[in-house]
Amino acid sequence: MRIHQHVNPLNKKYLVVPPMPEWSKVYAKPFNPLHLDLGSASGYFLLQIAQKNNDWNYLGLEIRQALVERANRWKEEKGLHNLFFFAGHANVVLKPLLESLPMGVLQYVSISFPDPWFKRRHQKRRMVTPEFVHILATYLHPYGKVFIQTDIQELHENIFNIFISNPHFKIVDKQVEQNPFGIMTEREISVLRQGRPVYRTIFEGIPEENRMSNLNNN
Repeated sequence: MRIHQHVNPLNKKYLVVPPMPEWSKVYAKPFNPLHLDLGSASGYFLLQIAQKNNDWNYLGLEIRQALVERANRWKEEKGLHNLFFFAGHANVVLKPLLESLPMGVLQYVSISFPDPWFKRRHQKRRMVTPEFVHILATYLHPYGKVFIQTDIQELHENIFNIFISNPHFKIVDKQVEQNPFGIMTEREISVLRQGRPVYRTIFEGIPEENRMSNLNNN
């Protein structure tokens, strides 16, 4: 199956909000804590981690429909009832997707190797924006975590600055040396094999009563 490595997220077909899933039909236990992986690509990472952690639900969001359909076939073949892949443009579907979930289930978010869109005129296509982070903060469970990793230092610094500018988040570990899940993404494996660095950071959501002190600290 031939799949484009990059797509233009501003294409009209990606700006439409698709119907949201019925989560009671998707997950065997829809109120279990949820890990959302944004830009799940082939789904390799979530397919591995979901098999090891039956007490969590996993949701992969990926813009390329063909990858989502294939990943959902693979998870069906493995009989996984705690994993689902959804097709959509993160900056378009994130809010309605999180609104549709049972309240309070979102406890972990991972963003691995998002497209850097190097050219200045294309940077409006980047996934992580102040509005995007605000949406995550609204729906993430208090003390829920966000894990970011990329091999592009400039992009990592950009994402880091957006997160620390939001009073809903604090830094848990600015320079994470190792992947905390023990399961690497395909992109991560490729980058490390080439001997290139991976920049990783973990943020944590702050309960409302503690946000003012975090803002003062930053």
